[in-house]
Amino acid sequence: MKRTLFSRLFLSHTIIVIFFSIVLFFLSSQFFSQYYFSLKEKEMIQTGQSISEFISSSPENFASPSQILELIHQLSPNFQVLLINQERSSNYFNHFLPPPRGDFFRNFMQRRGVASFEETLAKVWQGETISWRGVNSRLNQTVLTVAIPVTQNGEISSALLLFTPIADVEATTEAVEHLIFLASLVSLSFSLLLAYFLSGSIVHPIRKLREAAQDLTRGNLQKKIKLPKRKDELGQLAEDFNHLSSALEKTIENLHYEIKQKENILLNMSEGVVALNQQGEIILINPALANILKVEIKQIVGTSINRLFPQPEIQNLFWEVLNQGKPTSREYKLEESKLYLLIHVTPLLEEKDIQGAVGVFQDITELQQLDELRREFLANASHELRTPLTSIQGFVEAIIDGVITDEELKHKYLQIIHRETLRLSRLIHDLLDLSLLESEKSNWEMSPLDMPYLVNQVLLKLTPQIEEQAIVIKKNFTANLPLAWGNADRIEQVLINLLNNAITFSPKKSEVEIEIEGTEKEIVISIKDEGPGIPPEEFPYIFERFHRVEKSRSRKSGGVGLGLAIAKQIVEKHGGEITAQNRTPRGASFTFTLPLAHI
Repeated sequence: MKRTLFSRLFLSHTIIVIFFSIVLFFLSSQFFSQYYFSLKEKEMIQTGQSISEFISSSPENFASPSQILELIHQLSPNFQVLLINQERSSNYFNHFLPPPRGDFFRNFMQRRGVASFEETLAKVWQGETISWRGVNSRLNQTVLTVAIPVTQNGEISSALLLFTPIADVEATTEAVEHLIFLASLVSLSFSLLLAYFLSGSIVHPIRKLREAAQDLTRGNLQKKIKLPKRKDELGQLAEDFNHLSSALEKTIENLHYEIKQKENILLNMSEGVVALNQQGEIILINPALANILKVEIKQIVGTSINRLFPQPEIQNLFWEVLNQGKPTSREYKLEESKLYLLIHVTPLLEEKDIQGAVGVFQDITELQQLDELRREFLANASHELRTPLTSIQGFVEAIIDGVITDEELKHKYLQIIHRETLRLSRLIHDLLDLSLLESEKSNWEMSPLDMPYLVNQVLLKLTPQIEEQAIVIKKNFTANLPLAWGNADRIEQVLINLLNNAITFSPKKSEVEIEIEGTEKEIVISIKDEGPGIPPEEFPYIFERFHRVEKSRSRKSGGVGLGLAIAKQIVEKHGGEITAQNRTPRGASFTFTLPLAHI
Protein backbone atom coordinates (compact mmCIF):
# COMPACT_ATOMS: atom_id res chain seq x y z
CA MET A 1 0.00 0.00 0.00
CA LYS A 2 1.27 3.42 -0.90
CA ARG A 3 2.26 5.38 2.19
CA THR A 4 0.71 8.75 1.41
CA LEU A 5 0.73 11.76 3.70
CA PHE A 6 -3.05 11.44 4.11
CA SER A 7 -2.81 7.80 5.22
CA ARG A 8 0.00 8.65 7.63
CA LEU A 9 -1.88 11.57 9.16
CA PHE A 10 -5.16 9.63 9.38
CA LEU A 11 -3.42 6.55 10.81
CA SER A 12 -1.59 8.68 13.38
CA HIS A 13 -4.79 10.41 14.44
CA THR A 14 -6.61 7.05 14.59
CA ILE A 15 -3.93 5.44 16.78
CA ILE A 16 -3.86 8.44 19.11
CA VAL A 17 -7.66 8.61 19.39
CA ILE A 18 -8.03 4.84 20.00
CA PHE A 19 -5.21 4.83 22.55
CA PHE A 20 -6.61 7.73 24.54
CA SER A 21 -10.15 6.36 24.24
CA ILE A 22 -9.05 3.05 25.74
CA VAL A 23 -7.07 4.77 28.46
CA LEU A 24 -9.97 7.09 29.22
CA PHE A 25 -12.40 4.16 29.28
CA PHE A 26 -10.35 2.16 31.79
CA LEU A 27 -9.53 5.19 33.92
CA SER A 28 -13.14 6.34 34.07
CA SER A 29 -14.35 2.78 34.81
CA GLN A 30 -11.81 2.33 37.57
CA PHE A 31 -12.50 5.77 38.95
CA PHE A 32 -16.29 5.18 39.07
CA SER A 33 -15.85 1.68 40.55
CA GLN A 34 -13.46 2.92 43.20
CA TYR A 35 -15.67 5.90 43.96
CA TYR A 36 -18.81 3.78 44.25
CA PHE A 37 -17.11 1.20 46.48
CA SER A 38 -15.63 3.94 48.65
CA LEU A 39 -19.14 5.36 49.18
CA LYS A 40 -20.44 1.88 50.11
CA GLU A 41 -17.52 1.33 52.42
CA LYS A 42 -18.04 4.72 54.04
CA GLU A 43 -21.74 3.91 54.55
CA MET A 44 -20.88 0.58 56.18
CA ILE A 45 -18.28 2.18 58.45
CA GLN A 46 -20.76 4.85 59.52
CA THR A 47 -23.41 2.16 60.19
CA GLY A 48 -20.92 0.00 62.07
CA GLN A 49 -19.81 2.95 64.15
CA SER A 50 -23.45 3.69 65.01
CA ILE A 51 -23.99 0.05 66.09
CA SER A 52 -20.67 0.11 67.98
CA GLU A 53 -21.69 3.25 69.80
CA PHE A 54 -25.10 1.69 70.59
CA ILE A 55 -23.47 -1.45 71.98
CA SER A 56 -20.87 0.61 73.84
CA SER A 57 -23.58 2.68 75.46
CA SER A 58 -25.47 -0.43 76.71
CA PRO A 59 -24.77 -1.50 80.27
CA GLU A 60 -21.77 -3.78 80.39
CA ASN A 61 -21.99 -4.18 76.62
CA PHE A 62 -24.98 -6.53 76.87
CA ALA A 63 -27.38 -5.09 74.32
CA SER A 64 -30.14 -7.53 73.44
CA PRO A 65 -30.10 -9.07 69.99
CA SER A 66 -33.57 -7.74 69.29
CA GLN A 67 -32.35 -4.21 69.94
CA ILE A 68 -29.36 -4.67 67.64
CA LEU A 69 -31.56 -6.17 64.88
CA GLU A 70 -33.94 -3.29 65.16
CA LEU A 71 -31.07 -0.83 64.91
CA ILE A 72 -29.68 -2.69 61.88
CA HIS A 73 -33.07 -2.59 60.15
CA GLN A 74 -33.25 1.09 60.87
CA LEU A 75 -29.79 1.84 59.57
CA SER A 76 -29.45 -0.65 56.68
CA PRO A 77 -31.38 -3.90 56.31
CA ASN A 78 -28.87 -5.14 53.70
CA PHE A 79 -25.95 -5.48 56.09
CA GLN A 80 -25.16 -8.59 58.11
CA VAL A 81 -23.48 -8.20 61.46
CA LEU A 82 -21.14 -10.43 63.41
CA LEU A 83 -20.05 -9.47 66.91
CA ILE A 84 -16.93 -11.19 68.29
CA ASN A 85 -15.55 -10.64 71.77
CA GLN A 86 -12.00 -11.26 72.87
CA GLU A 87 -12.94 -14.79 74.03
CA ARG A 88 -13.81 -15.54 70.34
CA SER A 89 -17.53 -15.99 71.11
CA SER A 90 -19.78 -14.45 68.48
CA ASN A 91 -23.36 -13.38 67.83
CA TYR A 92 -24.76 -13.37 64.25
CA PHE A 93 -27.48 -10.94 63.23
CA ASN A 94 -29.67 -10.36 60.16
CA HIS A 95 -29.78 -13.71 58.47
CA PHE A 96 -29.35 -12.37 54.96
CA LEU A 97 -26.56 -14.89 54.49
CA PRO A 98 -26.18 -18.24 56.14
CA PRO A 99 -24.10 -18.00 59.32
CA PRO A 100 -20.44 -18.96 59.04
CA ARG A 101 -19.43 -22.40 60.07
CA GLY A 102 -16.20 -23.67 61.49
CA ASP A 103 -13.18 -21.86 60.05
CA PHE A 104 -15.13 -20.17 57.20
CA PHE A 105 -14.24 -16.65 58.15
CA ARG A 106 -10.60 -17.45 58.75
CA ASN A 107 -10.31 -19.39 55.45
CA PHE A 108 -12.23 -16.66 53.63
CA MET A 109 -9.77 -14.03 54.71
CA GLN A 110 -6.76 -16.14 53.83
CA ARG A 111 -8.03 -16.97 50.33
CA ARG A 112 -8.41 -13.27 49.49
CA GLY A 113 -4.84 -12.55 50.35
CA VAL A 114 -5.78 -10.54 53.45
CA ALA A 115 -3.81 -10.88 56.66
CA SER A 116 -4.61 -13.86 58.96
CA PHE A 117 -7.68 -13.77 61.17
CA GLU A 118 -5.61 -13.26 64.30
CA GLU A 119 -3.61 -10.45 62.70
CA THR A 120 -6.82 -8.73 61.59
CA LEU A 121 -8.41 -9.03 65.04
CA ALA A 122 -5.16 -7.88 66.60
CA LYS A 123 -5.41 -4.64 64.60
CA VAL A 124 -9.06 -4.24 65.61
CA TRP A 125 -8.10 -4.78 69.33
CA GLN A 126 -5.63 -1.95 68.77
CA GLY A 127 -8.50 0.36 67.75
CA GLU A 128 -8.18 0.24 63.90
CA THR A 129 -11.13 0.06 61.52
CA ILE A 130 -10.45 -2.37 58.65
CA SER A 131 -12.36 -3.00 55.39
CA TRP A 132 -11.85 -5.50 52.51
CA ARG A 133 -13.57 -7.34 49.70
CA GLY A 134 -13.69 -11.13 49.36
CA VAL A 135 -15.59 -13.96 47.69
CA ASN A 136 -18.06 -16.11 49.63
CA SER A 137 -17.23 -19.68 48.63
CA ARG A 138 -20.70 -21.01 49.44
CA LEU A 139 -22.68 -18.40 47.50
CA ASN A 140 -19.94 -17.56 45.03
CA GLN A 141 -20.49 -13.85 45.62
CA THR A 142 -18.21 -10.98 46.34
CA VAL A 143 -18.72 -9.60 49.86
CA LEU A 144 -17.64 -6.23 51.27
CA THR A 145 -16.57 -6.54 54.93
CA VAL A 146 -15.84 -3.88 57.57
CA ALA A 147 -14.34 -4.62 61.02
CA ILE A 148 -14.90 -1.94 63.73
CA PRO A 149 -13.72 -2.07 67.36
CA VAL A 150 -16.36 -1.82 70.15
CA THR A 151 -15.28 -0.10 73.37
CA GLN A 152 -16.64 -0.44 76.87
CA ASN A 153 -15.43 1.79 79.67
CA GLY A 154 -12.63 3.10 77.49
CA GLU A 155 -11.41 -0.38 76.52
CA ILE A 156 -12.00 -2.46 73.38
CA SER A 157 -14.22 -5.34 74.41
CA SER A 158 -15.29 -6.79 71.07
CA ALA A 159 -15.07 -6.50 67.28
CA LEU A 160 -18.10 -5.66 65.13
CA LEU A 161 -17.95 -7.09 61.58
CA LEU A 162 -20.38 -5.88 58.90
CA PHE A 163 -20.50 -7.50 55.50
CA THR A 164 -22.88 -7.36 52.60
CA PRO A 165 -22.95 -8.79 49.04
CA ILE A 166 -21.77 -6.32 46.39
CA ALA A 167 -23.44 -7.93 43.35
CA ASP A 168 -25.69 -4.87 42.98
CA VAL A 169 -22.68 -2.59 43.16
CA GLU A 170 -20.88 -4.58 40.47
CA ALA A 171 -24.00 -4.58 38.28
CA THR A 172 -24.23 -0.83 38.66
CA THR A 173 -20.56 -0.36 37.79
CA GLU A 174 -20.91 -2.71 34.81
CA ALA A 175 -23.90 -0.69 33.56
CA VAL A 176 -21.93 2.51 33.95
CA GLU A 177 -18.93 0.92 32.22
CA HIS A 178 -21.23 -0.11 29.39
CA LEU A 179 -22.48 3.45 29.06
CA ILE A 180 -18.91 4.72 29.15
CA PHE A 181 -17.97 2.18 26.50
CA LEU A 182 -20.84 3.30 24.24
CA ALA A 183 -19.93 6.94 24.80
CA SER A 184 -16.31 6.09 23.97
CA LEU A 185 -17.38 4.40 20.74
CA VAL A 186 -19.48 7.42 19.74
CA SER A 187 -16.68 9.84 20.59
CA LEU A 188 -14.20 7.57 18.82
CA SER A 189 -16.36 7.58 15.67
CA PHE A 190 -16.68 11.35 15.73
CA SER A 191 -12.97 11.68 16.44
CA LEU A 192 -12.07 9.43 13.49
CA LEU A 193 -14.44 11.36 11.23
CA LEU A 194 -12.88 14.59 12.42
CA ALA A 195 -9.41 13.12 11.89
CA TYR A 196 -10.43 12.13 8.35
CA PHE A 197 -11.58 15.63 7.43
CA LEU A 198 -8.68 17.25 9.30
CA SER A 199 -6.15 15.09 7.43
CA GLY A 200 -7.91 15.90 4.16
CA SER A 201 -7.89 19.63 4.93
CA ILE A 202 -4.12 19.44 5.48
CA VAL A 203 -3.35 17.17 2.53
CA HIS A 204 -5.62 18.91 -0.02
CA PRO A 205 -3.64 22.18 -0.21
CA ILE A 206 -0.41 20.20 -0.11
CA ARG A 207 -1.62 18.23 -3.15
CA LYS A 208 -2.38 21.51 -4.87
CA LEU A 209 1.12 22.70 -4.02
CA ARG A 210 2.53 19.46 -5.45
CA GLU A 211 0.52 19.81 -8.65
CA ALA A 212 1.62 23.42 -9.00
CA ALA A 213 5.25 22.40 -8.42
CA GLN A 214 4.91 19.76 -11.15
CA ASP A 215 3.49 22.41 -13.48
CA LEU A 216 6.50 24.57 -12.67
CA THR A 217 8.83 21.76 -13.70
CA ARG A 218 6.91 21.54 -16.99
CA GLY A 219 7.41 25.27 -17.58
CA ASN A 220 3.89 26.43 -16.69
CA LEU A 221 4.76 29.46 -14.59
CA GLN A 222 1.23 30.89 -14.71
CA LYS A 223 -0.08 28.19 -12.36
CA LYS A 224 -1.49 29.77 -9.20
CA ILE A 225 -2.87 28.17 -6.00
CA LYS A 226 -6.18 29.58 -4.73
CA LEU A 227 -6.97 28.98 -1.04
CA PRO A 228 -9.10 32.03 -0.20
CA LYS A 229 -10.62 30.55 2.97
CA ARG A 230 -7.35 29.55 4.59
CA LYS A 231 -5.52 32.11 6.68
CA ASP A 232 -3.25 29.63 8.43
CA GLU A 233 0.31 28.55 7.60
CA LEU A 234 -0.85 26.52 4.59
CA GLY A 235 -2.71 29.53 3.20
CA GLN A 236 0.38 31.66 3.75
CA LEU A 237 2.47 28.93 2.11
CA ALA A 238 0.14 29.00 -0.93
CA GLU A 239 0.50 32.80 -1.15
CA ASP A 240 4.27 32.50 -0.81
CA PHE A 241 4.25 29.85 -3.55
CA ASN A 242 2.28 32.17 -5.83
CA HIS A 243 4.74 34.98 -5.13
CA LEU A 244 7.60 32.57 -5.78
CA SER A 245 6.00 31.48 -9.06
CA SER A 246 5.57 35.09 -10.18
CA ALA A 247 9.11 36.00 -9.15
CA LEU A 248 10.45 32.88 -10.85
CA GLU A 249 8.50 33.71 -14.01
CA LYS A 250 9.92 37.23 -14.02
CA THR A 251 13.43 35.95 -13.33
CA ILE A 252 13.20 33.38 -16.11
CA GLU A 253 11.87 36.03 -18.50
CA ASN A 254 14.83 38.25 -17.62
CA LEU A 255 17.21 35.31 -18.07
CA HIS A 256 15.61 34.43 -21.41
CA TYR A 257 15.93 38.07 -22.47
CA GLU A 258 19.58 38.21 -21.44
CA ILE A 259 20.31 34.83 -23.06
CA LYS A 260 18.50 35.95 -26.22
CA GLN A 261 20.51 39.13 -26.27
CA LYS A 262 23.75 37.21 -25.88
CA GLU A 263 22.66 34.73 -28.54
CA ASN A 264 21.79 37.57 -30.90
CA ILE A 265 25.13 39.20 -30.25
CA LEU A 266 26.88 35.90 -30.84
CA LEU A 267 24.82 35.08 -33.94
CA ASN A 268 25.28 38.53 -35.47
CA MET A 269 28.98 38.82 -34.77
CA SER A 270 31.02 39.07 -37.92
CA GLU A 271 33.88 37.37 -36.11
CA GLY A 272 33.82 33.63 -35.67
CA VAL A 273 33.62 32.28 -32.12
CA VAL A 274 34.27 28.79 -30.78
CA ALA A 275 34.23 27.68 -27.12
CA LEU A 276 35.87 24.53 -25.73
CA ASN A 277 35.67 22.68 -22.44
CA GLN A 278 38.70 21.52 -20.48
CA GLN A 279 38.94 18.35 -22.57
CA GLY A 280 39.14 20.28 -25.83
CA GLU A 281 35.57 19.42 -26.89
CA ILE A 282 33.54 22.06 -28.73
CA ILE A 283 30.60 23.33 -26.68
CA LEU A 284 29.69 26.33 -28.84
CA ILE A 285 30.31 27.64 -32.33
CA ASN A 286 28.60 30.62 -33.95
CA PRO A 287 27.31 30.80 -37.54
CA ALA A 288 30.06 33.21 -38.64
CA LEU A 289 32.81 30.66 -37.95
CA ALA A 290 30.67 27.84 -39.39
CA ASN A 291 30.35 29.83 -42.63
CA ILE A 292 34.06 30.55 -42.72
CA LEU A 293 34.98 26.88 -42.25
CA LYS A 294 31.99 25.49 -44.25
CA VAL A 295 30.80 23.16 -41.48
CA GLU A 296 27.43 22.29 -39.90
CA ILE A 297 27.01 23.51 -36.31
CA LYS A 298 24.99 20.46 -35.18
CA GLN A 299 27.59 18.06 -36.54
CA ILE A 300 30.58 19.81 -35.03
CA VAL A 301 29.33 20.57 -31.46
CA GLY A 302 30.58 17.93 -29.05
CA THR A 303 33.55 16.93 -31.21
CA SER A 304 37.21 17.65 -30.61
CA ILE A 305 38.89 20.85 -31.72
CA ASN A 306 41.23 18.66 -33.77
CA ARG A 307 38.33 17.69 -36.01
CA LEU A 308 37.28 21.29 -36.59
CA PHE A 309 40.83 22.41 -37.35
CA PRO A 310 43.01 19.78 -38.98
CA GLN A 311 45.84 22.32 -39.11
CA PRO A 312 48.41 21.46 -36.40
CA GLU A 313 49.28 25.14 -35.89
CA ILE A 314 45.72 26.02 -34.83
CA GLN A 315 45.39 22.86 -32.73
CA ASN A 316 48.59 23.66 -30.86
CA LEU A 317 47.36 27.23 -30.28
CA PHE A 318 44.25 26.01 -28.45
CA TRP A 319 46.03 23.25 -26.49
CA GLU A 320 48.69 25.73 -25.44
CA VAL A 321 46.04 27.99 -23.92
CA LEU A 322 44.24 25.03 -22.26
CA ASN A 323 47.48 23.83 -20.70
CA GLN A 324 49.08 27.15 -19.73
CA GLY A 325 46.02 29.37 -19.19
CA LYS A 326 47.53 32.38 -20.96
CA PRO A 327 45.74 34.25 -23.78
CA THR A 328 47.48 34.35 -27.13
CA SER A 329 46.93 35.64 -30.68
CA ARG A 330 48.21 34.57 -34.07
CA GLU A 331 47.61 35.18 -37.77
CA TYR A 332 46.99 32.19 -39.99
CA LYS A 333 46.18 31.68 -43.66
CA LEU A 334 43.78 28.93 -44.73
CA GLU A 335 45.37 27.73 -47.93
CA GLU A 336 42.29 25.89 -49.18
CA SER A 337 40.06 29.00 -48.98
CA LYS A 338 42.73 31.72 -49.26
CA LEU A 339 41.44 33.32 -46.08
CA TYR A 340 43.58 35.23 -43.62
CA LEU A 341 42.45 34.77 -40.01
CA LEU A 342 43.52 36.61 -36.89
CA ILE A 343 42.97 34.13 -34.04
CA HIS A 344 42.58 35.27 -30.41
CA VAL A 345 42.36 32.45 -27.87
CA THR A 346 41.51 33.23 -24.22
CA PRO A 347 41.21 30.72 -21.33
CA LEU A 348 37.97 30.32 -19.37
CA LEU A 349 38.99 30.61 -15.72
CA GLU A 350 37.03 29.86 -12.56
CA GLU A 351 38.96 30.67 -9.39
CA LYS A 352 42.23 30.24 -11.30
CA ASP A 353 41.16 26.82 -12.59
CA ILE A 354 41.09 26.42 -16.38
CA GLN A 355 37.58 25.35 -17.40
CA GLY A 356 38.04 25.75 -21.14
CA ALA A 357 38.96 28.27 -23.82
CA VAL A 358 37.28 30.68 -26.23
CA GLY A 359 38.65 31.39 -29.68
CA VAL A 360 37.70 34.47 -31.71
CA PHE A 361 38.44 34.31 -35.44
CA GLN A 362 38.61 37.62 -37.26
CA ASP A 363 38.61 37.48 -41.04
CA ILE A 364 41.37 39.88 -42.07
CA THR A 365 41.41 38.75 -45.70
CA GLU A 366 40.19 42.15 -46.86
CA LEU A 367 42.80 43.91 -44.73
CA GLN A 368 45.49 41.67 -46.18
CA GLN A 369 44.21 42.33 -49.68
CA LEU A 370 44.11 46.05 -49.01
CA ASP A 371 47.65 45.82 -47.73
CA GLU A 372 48.65 43.94 -50.84
CA LEU A 373 46.84 46.53 -52.96
CA ARG A 374 48.65 49.26 -51.09
CA ARG A 375 52.00 47.64 -51.71
CA GLU A 376 51.04 46.98 -55.31
CA PHE A 377 49.87 50.56 -55.74
CA LEU A 378 53.12 51.87 -54.35
CA ALA A 379 55.00 49.65 -56.74
CA ASN A 380 52.76 50.58 -59.68
CA ALA A 381 52.68 54.27 -58.83
CA SER A 382 56.45 54.25 -58.39
CA HIS A 383 56.82 52.52 -61.73
CA GLU A 384 54.29 54.79 -63.44
CA LEU A 385 55.99 57.87 -62.06
CA ARG A 386 59.53 56.70 -62.49
CA THR A 387 59.19 55.62 -66.13
CA PRO A 388 57.90 58.92 -67.53
CA LEU A 389 60.10 60.95 -65.21
CA THR A 390 63.15 58.98 -66.35
CA SER A 391 62.19 59.53 -69.97
CA ILE A 392 61.50 63.22 -69.42
CA GLN A 393 64.72 63.65 -67.45
CA GLY A 394 66.82 61.89 -70.14
CA PHE A 395 65.36 63.80 -73.06
CA VAL A 396 65.49 67.15 -71.28
CA GLU A 397 69.11 66.61 -70.27
CA ALA A 398 69.96 65.65 -73.88
CA ILE A 399 68.31 68.79 -75.19
CA ILE A 400 69.92 71.01 -72.55
CA ASP A 401 73.39 69.56 -73.16
CA GLY A 402 73.01 70.21 -76.91
CA VAL A 403 73.53 66.60 -77.75
CA ILE A 404 70.51 66.66 -80.06
CA THR A 405 71.01 69.17 -82.88
CA ASP A 406 68.62 67.74 -85.39
CA GLU A 407 65.44 69.81 -85.16
CA GLU A 408 63.27 66.96 -86.38
CA LEU A 409 64.66 64.63 -83.73
CA LYS A 410 64.37 67.35 -81.08
CA HIS A 411 60.70 67.82 -82.02
CA LYS A 412 60.17 64.07 -81.70
CA TYR A 413 61.72 64.09 -78.23
CA LEU A 414 59.56 67.00 -77.16
CA GLN A 415 56.48 65.05 -78.27
CA ILE A 416 57.56 62.13 -76.08
CA ILE A 417 58.11 64.49 -73.17
CA HIS A 418 54.64 65.95 -73.73
CA ARG A 419 53.03 62.51 -73.88
CA GLU A 420 54.74 61.41 -70.68
CA THR A 421 53.70 64.65 -69.02
CA LEU A 422 50.09 63.98 -69.98
CA ARG A 423 50.44 60.47 -68.57
CA LEU A 424 51.65 61.86 -65.25
CA SER A 425 48.88 64.45 -65.25
CA ARG A 426 46.26 61.77 -65.89
CA LEU A 427 47.58 59.63 -63.05
CA ILE A 428 47.61 62.51 -60.58
CA HIS A 429 44.17 63.61 -61.76
CA ASP A 430 42.74 60.14 -61.14
CA LEU A 431 44.24 60.00 -57.66
CA LEU A 432 42.88 63.40 -56.74
CA ASP A 433 39.52 62.60 -58.28
CA LEU A 434 39.14 59.37 -56.28
CA SER A 435 40.20 61.12 -53.09
CA LEU A 436 37.60 63.84 -53.69
CA LEU A 437 34.85 61.27 -54.36
CA GLU A 438 35.60 59.31 -51.21
CA SER A 439 35.75 62.42 -49.03
CA GLU A 440 32.05 63.06 -49.75
CA LYS A 441 32.77 66.75 -50.21
CA SER A 442 31.74 66.81 -53.86
CA ASN A 443 28.72 68.95 -54.75
CA TRP A 444 27.67 68.35 -58.32
CA GLU A 445 25.24 70.23 -60.45
CA MET A 446 22.55 67.75 -61.50
CA SER A 447 20.44 68.02 -64.66
CA PRO A 448 18.42 65.86 -67.08
CA LEU A 449 20.70 63.81 -69.37
CA ASP A 450 20.08 62.48 -72.85
CA MET A 451 22.10 59.28 -72.59
CA PRO A 452 22.29 58.41 -76.36
CA TYR A 453 23.66 61.92 -77.03
CA LEU A 454 26.17 61.61 -74.17
CA VAL A 455 27.33 58.20 -75.41
CA ASN A 456 27.88 59.57 -78.94
CA GLN A 457 29.96 62.45 -77.54
CA VAL A 458 32.17 59.97 -75.65
CA LEU A 459 32.59 57.79 -78.77
CA LEU A 460 33.67 60.84 -80.68
CA LYS A 461 36.41 61.54 -78.13
CA LEU A 462 37.56 57.89 -78.27
CA THR A 463 37.67 57.75 -82.07
CA PRO A 464 41.51 57.44 -82.22
CA GLN A 465 41.52 54.40 -79.91
CA ILE A 466 38.59 52.85 -81.77
CA GLU A 467 40.29 53.28 -85.13
CA GLU A 468 43.62 52.04 -83.78
CA GLN A 469 41.99 48.79 -82.57
CA ALA A 470 39.61 48.63 -85.56
CA ILE A 471 36.73 48.14 -83.12
CA VAL A 472 33.18 47.93 -84.44
CA ILE A 473 30.78 49.87 -82.22
CA LYS A 474 27.27 48.46 -82.09
CA LYS A 475 24.53 50.68 -80.65
CA ASN A 476 21.33 49.21 -79.26
CA PHE A 477 19.23 52.07 -77.95
CA THR A 478 15.57 51.66 -77.02
CA ALA A 479 13.27 54.14 -78.77
CA ASN A 480 11.72 57.04 -76.81
CA LEU A 481 14.15 56.74 -73.93
CA PRO A 482 13.37 58.93 -70.90
CA LEU A 483 15.96 61.37 -69.60
CA ALA A 484 18.33 60.37 -66.84
CA TRP A 485 19.20 62.51 -63.82
CA GLY A 486 22.83 63.26 -63.11
CA ASN A 487 25.98 65.31 -63.67
CA ALA A 488 26.99 65.24 -67.34
CA ASP A 489 30.74 65.51 -66.72
CA ARG A 490 30.82 62.70 -64.16
CA ILE A 491 28.63 60.34 -66.19
CA GLU A 492 30.83 61.07 -69.21
CA GLN A 493 33.82 60.11 -67.05
CA VAL A 494 32.12 56.77 -66.24
CA LEU A 495 31.41 56.10 -69.92
CA ILE A 496 34.99 56.95 -70.90
CA ASN A 497 36.41 54.56 -68.28
CA LEU A 498 34.13 51.68 -69.24
CA LEU A 499 34.42 52.17 -73.02
CA ASN A 500 38.18 52.70 -72.83
CA ASN A 501 38.53 49.39 -70.92
CA ALA A 502 36.29 47.62 -73.43
CA ILE A 503 38.34 48.95 -76.37
CA THR A 504 41.70 48.33 -74.66
CA PHE A 505 41.02 44.70 -73.63
CA SER A 506 39.16 43.69 -76.80
CA PRO A 507 41.04 42.07 -79.64
CA LYS A 508 41.43 44.02 -82.89
CA LYS A 509 38.50 44.04 -85.29
CA SER A 510 36.16 42.83 -82.52
CA GLU A 511 32.80 44.31 -81.57
CA VAL A 512 31.80 46.50 -78.61
CA GLU A 513 28.09 46.78 -77.97
CA ILE A 514 26.44 49.69 -76.16
CA GLU A 515 22.93 49.03 -74.93
CA ILE A 516 20.59 51.58 -73.32
CA GLU A 517 17.09 50.85 -72.09
CA GLY A 518 14.64 52.46 -69.73
CA THR A 519 12.41 51.12 -66.99
CA GLU A 520 9.79 52.73 -64.77
CA LYS A 521 12.40 53.85 -62.26
CA GLU A 522 15.79 54.06 -63.99
CA ILE A 523 17.96 54.07 -67.10
CA VAL A 524 20.12 50.96 -67.64
CA ILE A 525 23.37 51.32 -69.63
CA SER A 526 25.39 48.20 -70.59
CA ILE A 527 28.77 48.04 -72.35
CA LYS A 528 29.71 44.60 -73.70
CA ASP A 529 33.04 43.57 -75.23
CA GLU A 530 34.55 40.43 -76.72
CA GLY A 531 37.70 40.42 -74.63
CA PRO A 532 39.10 37.64 -72.43
CA GLY A 533 36.55 38.27 -69.66
CA ILE A 534 37.14 38.44 -65.92
CA PRO A 535 38.55 35.50 -63.94
CA PRO A 536 35.90 34.28 -61.43
CA GLU A 537 38.20 34.79 -58.46
CA GLU A 538 38.67 38.44 -59.40
CA PHE A 539 35.00 39.44 -59.36
CA PRO A 540 34.88 40.47 -55.66
CA TYR A 541 37.77 42.89 -56.16
CA ILE A 542 37.42 44.47 -59.62
CA PHE A 543 35.89 47.67 -58.21
CA GLU A 544 38.53 48.01 -55.51
CA ARG A 545 41.13 50.73 -55.70
CA PHE A 546 44.36 49.87 -57.47
CA HIS A 547 43.10 46.43 -58.45
CA ARG A 548 44.02 45.29 -61.97
CA VAL A 549 42.90 42.06 -63.56
CA GLU A 550 45.69 41.76 -66.14
CA LYS A 551 48.60 43.58 -64.61
CA SER A 552 50.93 43.32 -67.60
CA ARG A 553 48.38 44.68 -70.08
CA SER A 554 47.23 47.34 -67.62
CA ARG A 555 50.78 48.55 -67.20
CA LYS A 556 51.25 48.77 -70.95
CA SER A 557 48.03 50.76 -71.24
CA GLY A 558 49.13 53.10 -68.49
CA GLY A 559 46.42 52.14 -66.00
CA VAL A 560 46.90 51.78 -62.26
CA GLY A 561 43.52 50.24 -61.38
CA LEU A 562 41.60 53.39 -60.47
CA GLY A 563 39.14 53.67 -63.36
CA LEU A 564 36.54 51.17 -62.12
CA ALA A 565 36.83 52.40 -58.52
CA ILE A 566 36.12 55.96 -59.72
CA ALA A 567 33.21 54.76 -61.88
CA LYS A 568 31.70 52.90 -58.93
CA GLN A 569 31.93 55.94 -56.68
CA ILE A 570 30.29 58.20 -59.26
CA VAL A 571 27.42 55.82 -60.05
CA GLU A 572 26.64 55.16 -56.37
CA LYS A 573 26.65 58.90 -55.58
CA HIS A 574 24.00 59.26 -58.28
CA GLY A 575 21.87 56.65 -56.49
CA GLY A 576 22.60 53.94 -59.07
CA GLU A 577 24.40 50.61 -59.12
CA ILE A 578 27.21 49.19 -61.23
CA THR A 579 27.81 45.47 -61.83
CA ALA A 580 29.96 43.23 -64.01
CA GLN A 581 29.56 39.74 -65.44
CA ASN A 582 31.15 37.51 -68.06
CA ARG A 583 29.54 36.83 -71.41
CA THR A 584 29.20 33.57 -73.27
CA PRO A 585 31.32 32.36 -74.96
CA ARG A 586 33.74 35.20 -74.16
CA GLY A 587 33.84 38.81 -73.19
CA ALA A 588 32.64 40.91 -70.27
CA SER A 589 29.64 43.11 -69.69
CA PHE A 590 29.53 46.17 -67.39
CA THR A 591 26.12 47.59 -66.47
CA PHE A 592 25.22 50.68 -64.47
CA THR A 593 21.95 52.41 -63.69
CA LEU A 594 20.89 56.04 -63.26
CA PRO A 595 17.68 57.44 -61.79
CA LEU A 596 15.08 59.00 -64.07
CA ALA A 597 14.76 62.77 -64.37
CA HIS A 598 11.39 63.99 -63.04
CA ILE A 599 10.51 67.02 -65.14
